[in-house]
Amino acid sequence: MMKKAILPPLTILIVYGFKIFAQDEMADNPILNQNENTEIKNEVFGLFNFTDKYEINTCEGKKAKILSETQLRRCPAASSEQIQMIPAGTIVETFKYFPKEAAWAINYDDNWGFITATSIMPVQEKVVEANQTPYDEAPKMLSKIQISYPADAKKADISGKVIVKALISKTGSVIETEIVKSIPGLDEAATEAVKKVRFKPAKFEGKPVEVWVRIPIHFEIGKF
Repeated sequence: MMKKAILPPLTILIVYGFKIFAQDEMADNPILNQNENTEIKNEVFGLFNFTDKYEINTCEGKKAKILSETQLRRCPAASSEQIQMIPAGTIVETFKYFPKEAAWAINYDDNWGFITATSIMPVQEKVVEANQTPYDEAPKMLSKIQISYPADAKKADISGKVIVKALISKTGSVIETEIVKSIPGLDEAATEAVKKVRFKPAKFEGKPVEVWVRIPIHFEIGKF
């Protein structure tokens, strides 16, 4: 008689324990809980999915101003899902242009998306060197840049733009140079061309000051 009285509670206990074990297994098993894991991954790695999908370099952002209230969209197409409205006058970072859809990939308020190209205007950012002396009147070239195209580079069909950073003295001469953007075979010619240029010196509060400037030197074989 006692065996018959004890058996039902034991059976219930065993079944209850099995359910708890099964629940623990599901919580620890990514395969059984695949839908939930996928949702979490999409939320956490949404940034990486976006930048990878559209091949965006997050280090190449450029500032732009929103001209009129516009929608941030999920995809380049104008008919895609709307994420949020961006007010006119807002400064955003643009990263990649998609000519087919005439849309820019941007980041706004920590959200990635697209806006129409006609709704923004680039913001010109003044480059300031870490050791730059302040000035209120920029230096001006008093002579033309005379470029001597290296014969070896021309023969090898080497062309492009070299950017030289130059320190302009208080008297308008170039006293120091540094290559910012290099093209092997053209750097020396670019530097020599910059050193020969004379400038009207920069001024700050009416007095001449030494300043750094960046000068692009274009080498185009067809023009030499």
